[in-house]
Order: sequence, then C-alpha cells, then structure tokens
Amino acid sequence: MFQGTIPGPMRAIVRETASSWPRGPVYIPCCGNFTIERSLARMGFALHSSDVSIYTTAVGRWLTRQPVGIRLRDESAEQLGWLADSLDDGIGTVATMMLGTRFLGSVGRDGLWHERVVRSYRDQWKAKYAETVERLSASDVALASYQVEDVRSWLQKVPSDAPMCSFPPFYGGGYEKLYEPLNEHFTWDAPEYEPLSDADVVDVLGAITDRPYWLTASNHDVPELHPYLRGVIKATPRAAPFYVYASEAPTRIVAPRQPIEPVKAPRLRRGEELVGPLKLALLKPGQFNALRSRYLNPRIAPGAANLAVAVKDGNGKILGVFAMAPSSFTPDEAYLLSDFAVAPTDYPRLSKLIVLAATSSETRLLCQRAFSRRIRAVSTTAFSNNPVSMKYRGLLRLTKRGPSNEDGWKFQLQYQGAIGEHTLDEALETWAKRWGARETTTQTGA
Repeated sequence: MFQGTIPGPMRAIVRETASSWPRGPVYIPCCGNFTIERSLARMGFALHSSDVSIYTTAVGRWLTRQPVGIRLRDESAEQLGWLADSLDDGIGTVATMMLGTRFLGSVGRDGLWHERVVRSYRDQWKAKYAETVERLSASDVALASYQVEDVRSWLQKVPSDAPMCSFPPFYGGGYEKLYEPLNEHFTWDAPEYEPLSDADVVDVLGAITDRPYWLTASNHDVPELHPYLRGVIKATPRAAPFYVYASEAPTRIVAPRQPIEPVKAPRLRRGEELVGPLKLALLKPGQFNALRSRYLNPRIAPGAANLAVAVKDGNGKILGVFAMAPSSFTPDEAYLLSDFAVAPTDYPRLSKLIVLAATSSETRLLCQRAFSRRIRAVSTTAFSNNPVSMKYRGLLRLTKRGPSNEDGWKFQLQYQGAIGEHTLDEALETWAKRWGARETTTQTGA
C-alpha cells in the first residue's frame, strides 16, 4: 500500500533492534514511506516523524489528523478533473496520492503505452480508489506528531538522549524525482530547502548516531559507520544490498534463496550428435532455476520468469533453455529474459539454435497463451565486453549500445527482432546450414 524501496526483512530488523529500547518517544527524520513507523507500530513508542515530500506529507498529516492541504493545480484540471471529487483533504486525498504515483508520470506523454495507462486508471478509478481507501482505513500506524521540516533544522529540536531511527537519503534527487509527477499536477504548502550536500550528510549522520539508541540503513556502504555495521540485506538476486547500522543490535545477514527442483531429462553432451526434430517443454520455476544455476554465466543476475522453456532434440535431450516475460512498455512484445545452451557439447554455436527456437512460431504461441496478448516481437538485453553480441548477431537487430550498468561488463546492448516468422523445423535447418558445424576431438594413446 505504501510506496517505497526498503526490503521487507528490514522491518523485522527494525523491530528486533527497537525491542531493547526504552519505551517512550522515538524520532524518525526523513521518514519517506513510513517503513519504520509501520515496523514499530503497537510496540509502545510515541512516534514523531518529519519529511519534506508531497507524498509523505499527505500520509503524515492524515495519520496525525491534520488537514492534508493538497489541491489539484488549475492547469491540470482539464486532464485530471475526474480526480477532483476524490480530494477530500483527508483519507481520499491520501488514496489519490498513492494511486497517482503509479500513473501520473504518463499523463500528457506521447505513446500508446502511456495513453493506455492513463485510460485504464480513469476507467477503473472508482474501484481502485475505493479499494485504497478501505486498505488505508485498516492501517494500524499511529503517529504522535508529524512535521513538514528540513531534516537539518528538525534534528536540532530532538532531545539528545531520545532513540532515533532513520533511512536518510545518501544521494541527491531520489525522492524529488520519484514524486515529480505529483508536484507537477498538485499544489501544496511545500517547504523551501536545499538538497543535502556531502557535508550535510555527514552532519545528519552525526546527529543520528550521537545518542545512546539509534539505527540507520542505506543502500550505500558508509565507511564511517563500519564499527556499527549490524546487518547486510540482499532480498533478491538483482536487488542492491542494504547496509544496517545501529548502536546495539544482533548481527544479521539476509541473502536470496531460490527454490531448486531436479530436472530428470538428459542433456546433450560431448560426443553426442544433435538430431531433429526440435521440441519445446515447459519448465517449473525450480527446474528453470536449477538449469540456470548450472549453465548461465554466474555474473549475470537472475530474474523471475513468467515462461520458462527447455529446447529438446529428437532424442529428448535438453539443448538449452530460454525464459520470457511480457514487455513492460510495448504491448505486443515479449522480453527474452534469459537464454543459454547446455555445455560442454560438440557444437560451439549451439546458443544460436536456442535463440532461433525462442523466436519461432511455436514459442510465439506459448507466449500468447501465457501473457494473454498478441505477440509480434521480442527484445532482450545483453552484457558484453565486446561492442556486439556474437550470439544475437545475424538473428536480432542491435537497437542500442551503451555503457554497462553491471559490474564486470563494458557494454549494455539492446536487441530486438520479430517472433514467429519461422517454425522449429526451419530453425534447425537454418542453424545446421550456418552454425551447426560439429567439432569432435579424437583421443589416442599408447
């Protein structure tokens, strides 16, 4: 319900740490999406919070029974006039802010996807709004106070011996960018403040940690706080780690765990010939995880697949695996999340056959059934130290090349192509003619 990026295990650590604190007031600057407040609810603390964002202020004022004070801008009335009846200066305005974070970024933007997002929320607004209000009404979070104030001045008012818990921004512009669409379409008594400089961050950390009881966390490693490192949280394989620092707390490590299921089908091995026809076999999530862990480059962070498929030859031996997910931006496109060949084999370019199978008409039918939409294209992302991916070269079109955002790679390559223009039989025939040369090694000995 509340928007934010703090991992779930963080709440358990907050509760565990705070359980040893004296009951009374707890101060929470930069409260963001109220993760800390939700974690400490019903523990006997009087929670005092502050922040400067429009989203947080809407929630904070409502939780302290203050008028929310947020109105639709006159210049946005033509596009968003259908929201006017929902702005009641209370729980209705809070519900509107929460839902607004999901679609306001598409208002006024060109493109079929943005138009569909806005139209979907407008058509379903009454139901979504009522559901959000109902969920808010069931919240057990209670605040003793909430102030719209810059963290630097607010910290000067906090008693020096009072417990403090905060996840302050360790980099600039995060929340400003996140809530930019809300500020674009709504007006409120926004405070004036300057973004935190590096020196300000040091001062804020000093004010937080200079007391008997405190806890803070960040997705950045803070060298100055290494003596107080109490935990590292990595909730999913692709998530950035969270570092937890506290005055006193048990040490905790949270690491991702993926379910693994055995795959009984044989795999093509060295010395064995690949024979047709090709077949596709659906994989369970645990089976896909097992094969991915065995054959995929360990430097590539895994993601969750909506559709995982094994490619088999005529003898039922697994040649490789691919996984698909519906595109988040293009309605008729599938995203090739992962594709890899088994190894070792006598076929050095076997991976190209897996790509051909992933773009076949049989795969398109599987995608359309799984995603309940028409699929006409496929896209994928490759990380490489070369300016092109040899696996996709000649099969998909390179649409974008840029610096990699993953450690260990120079380039991030975007590829796109059609899906369904050949069958599995045609895919095998094409691969056999162009890339199917077999390399065998003959060993002799005395």
